[in-house]
Amino acid sequence: MGNAENQKNNDHLEPERALILRYKGEDDQSFLVASQNGARLRVPKNRKVQKTLLDQPSRQLKPAFRLLALAFLGLAPAGLGTLVLAPLAALWALVIWVTHPLPRADTLRVILVWGLAAGLLAIAIPLSKLFLACLS
Repeated sequence: MGNAENQKNNDHLEPERALILRYKGEDDQSFLVASQNGARLRVPKNRKVQKTLLDQPSRQLKPAFRLLALAFLGLAPAGLGTLVLAPLAALWALVIWVTHPLPRADTLRVILVWGLAAGLLAIAIPLSKLFLACLS
């Protein structure tokens, strides 16, 4: 019974017996620390920090954003380029969203592409109607 109680006490360290790490020095790549019982540990200095969700580049949706940029430029000639390129950008984003499992950040980018394409079309359609009305 005494052995079982010792094992139970070892599972939960008392505050005075808790593991304490002490700084022992450093080199170019790591910090050196040691525990009370003399075990040494190297902690690397250049640990990578997780990038935030929207800071990570999206290679799959890059063509859709390029099409949106061209669609924006397509507003200049009476919105005619936007009438073609904005739906293509939205279609590209939809195809990527349906065919590839996307992380949350890329799903937000797909929604962004759709919103921008809709906004550009909302500007381009009246411009194109005005242009065609002037031609007739």
